[in-house]
Amino acid sequence: MRFELLEIVINKAEKLNNLIEIRENDINLEEIKSKWISYEPEPKEIHVLASDGSFYSKQYLGYFLGVFGGYAEEFNPDTLQQNESFVGDLYVSVIKQPENFKTLLTLFMFLSEVKAAYNLAKEKKPKLIMLDGTLTSKFIIPFPLPYWFTKEDCSSLSKIVDTLYSDIKKECLNYKSIYSLSDKVLEKVLKELPEDKRRFDFLEVIITQLAYYEHLITLYSLLTLEYKPLVIGLAKTSTGTDLLGHSIPDIKLFLEYCDNLGYSETVGQNLQDLKSEFGNLANIDQELNNKIYEIHINAFYTKYYDEKSINLVEYYQHDKTVDVEELIDYIAGTVADGNPYPFILKRMDREVRITKEDFELIERELEFIFNKTGRESLQWE
Repeated sequence: MRFELLEIVINKAEKLNNLIEIRENDINLEEIKSKWISYEPEPKEIHVLASDGSFYSKQYLGYFLGVFGGYAEEFNPDTLQQNESFVGDLYVSVIKQPENFKTLLTLFMFLSEVKAAYNLAKEKKPKLIMLDGTLTSKFIIPFPLPYWFTKEDCSSLSKIVDTLYSDIKKECLNYKSIYSLSDKVLEKVLKELPEDKRRFDFLEVIITQLAYYEHLITLYSLLTLEYKPLVIGLAKTSTGTDLLGHSIPDIKLFLEYCDNLGYSETVGQNLQDLKSEFGNLANIDQELNNKIYEIHINAFYTKYYDEKSINLVEYYQHDKTVDVEELIDYIAGTVADGNPYPFILKRMDREVRITKEDFELIERELEFIFNKTGRESLQWE
């Protein structure tokens, strides 16, 4: 780093800190406290399943490599039994919009963690399913668009996607891994594509859009399992301002100005406001499209263990049999070792995380370790 840049940082430090500092004159303390309910949780054990995901990527000269995985684990306090499920894969891309590759890997990661949770939940039937991050974030992941991969006219590809969608919907839930990345689907797609120098670009458009639909199908199926579990998403950060309407996110204001354990008022999350369309789902599967929009997700902020820690909780339940305080009791019952976050989710993060060292091992196994990235000339001996 150049010294001149450090000088700029030093000169602007105080001004920037003053700008982002919460000013008391801008805060309506009464309003904040009026939307906070003090509550001392009574930790309760419950048959719980938790799921989390991870990905790692690298750009080489001419293509990208991404690896991703989702890991789920369930624990039944009545039987003291513990079981696990893993879904993961790798993806090689010649995507022409590099900034969208991580978005694409986020989609594959979400699909992996939701599929791992679905596989295990269907078998073990936990009463509470906990996903890392919000439920709504998994619905509003962007739909992969053709221009990410090619500038060519892709109007004919939508017909192929529409044709293969019924196969994805019929088979994906019975397939333990990611069906849209399976050899069976790959072969079907290639049969539909003409021999063309842009064939790989077209293949990516179709495969990634099918993966998007597989994700929606799996996520909806997880939320609506026949035995009706309670499904929540737990987030450590949030930009939401629905409750307080301040430029500063609600989560920051509740953390700073509500000193007691408890929870905020509940606010509904309207998927139709958050996501205008799910790709072309309205045309190829109007029934599922409508059912997704009918899902009612509620959200609230809570301090359930430590007054200095707060989470955003989004939850979905078929029947209103569990109230907010009972839900908080269940979340508090998953905390251990004095850490104000569910122990089982911390385990998921540790188990599924793909590190730089992990990726280098994968590179060696794929014999990619010496592939050029285009940045070799910047390296010093």
